[in-house]
Amino acid sequence: MVEAKSRTNLRSLARILREHLHLDDVLYFPIVELLDVMTELFDDFNYEVVEDKVLSKKVHADTDIRTGHIRIKESVYEGACNGEGRDRMTIAHEIGHYFTLCFCGFRLERNFSGGKIPAFRDPEWQAKCFAGELMVPAHRVKGMDAYEIADQCGVSYDAACVQYKHLPKE
Repeated sequence: MVEAKSRTNLRSLARILREHLHLDDVLYFPIVELLDVMTELFDDFNYEVVEDKVLSKKVHADTDIRTGHIRIKESVYEGACNGEGRDRMTIAHEIGHYFTLCFCGFRLERNFSGGKIPAFRDPEWQAKCFAGELMVPAHRVKGMDAYEIADQCGVSYDAACVQYKHLPKE
């Protein structure tokens, strides 16, 4: 378990990053390009594209939170470069781990209760949520349906549906 972060907290973090990069008005976030920008901005961040066989079949990318190093399968990187929504979201997810754990700092706790970890304290949920908020800026997709979100933001339809469901109701 990690320190609690709500969707609102993660949405704010994603928006701050977008604003810092002067990408607040951009719907199709340049996630692959962000990897290179981050290597210049953060001394403790780096990434590498590895042959698919280096990571297990179920792992598309991973982040070493001790070193800030992200490994991305070659097929995932190429897919992201070609606009594949799932692959773009995979990279955003790993960047989410970097920002929620490495950059913002964290405090781990062991869960001895055997109970389910609340989503807002689960580092996987936090990275997934951050990725969705980064790739689908809630303040820019108001009035769009899930199909439009998927098309305009370059994410999968499934990811667009999740984000659509969590748009602020105003």
